[in-house]
Amino acid sequence: VLEGDNFSPDTKRKYTVADMITGYGVAEAVKHYYDIFGGTVEGKRAIVQGFGNVGAAAAYYMSQEGAKIVGIIDRVGGIIQPEGIPFEEVKSLFINREGNTLVSDKLISFDEINSKVWDLEADVFLPCAASRLVTLDQVERMINAGVKVVACGANVPFADAQIFYGPNAEKVDAQISLIPDFIANCGMARVFAYLMSNGDVDLSDKGIFEDTSETILKALQNVHANRKETNEIAKTAFEIA
Repeated sequence: VLEGDNFSPDTKRKYTVADMITGYGVAEAVKHYYDIFGGTVEGKRAIVQGFGNVGAAAAYYMSQEGAKIVGIIDRVGGIIQPEGIPFEEVKSLFINREGNTLVSDKLISFDEINSKVWDLEADVFLPCAASRLVTLDQVERMINAGVKVVACGANVPFADAQIFYGPNAEKVDAQISLIPDFIANCGMARVFAYLMSNGDVDLSDKGIFEDTSETILKALQNVHANRKETNEIAKTAFEIA
């Protein structure tokens, strides 16, 4: 159970590491990307797909870092707010979910959000819903609207039959910065590895979360050491792996 305010949206609700760590890693991947490749996450406009544990936590931590959540698409509908949803509101959306479902009086229908969100001006896309949902048409519309970074919260976000680097993922990776799932959403797997490592480990919230953040940072630094350009990040990461 997370005890401190740094990593938990509400300590009274007893959120656990497992509730938050994967979305945290997705947000940290974007933060570290800008730290390494240039720029800052602050002020960047982000679209989030899915508002379960991964998407909601990623939106929460991204907003905490100063990014603007401009669109959320969930299976029941979504929210579009081009000026950005304020952090306290993102926090409330996280806390007030019903199960893993987005609840808001600003909710528009799935058909309406699905027709509009892919053309919304944004810098970052976080696919955090089920695998194989994002079509090439949708991602190319986002690229045309300004998206330059995709951090994969879903294991296979694009509508590819392949598990690793299908044709749609390859096309996206060639055009913009695609941070692959095995870096961006490694959080829970990394926690298992951390807890099973030799010697004494820091079991505080800070110790566990900082280890995941550091692991993602090192992976992206390794990619950058092999390729300075901002495209083909996923390809380079696969080659290293």
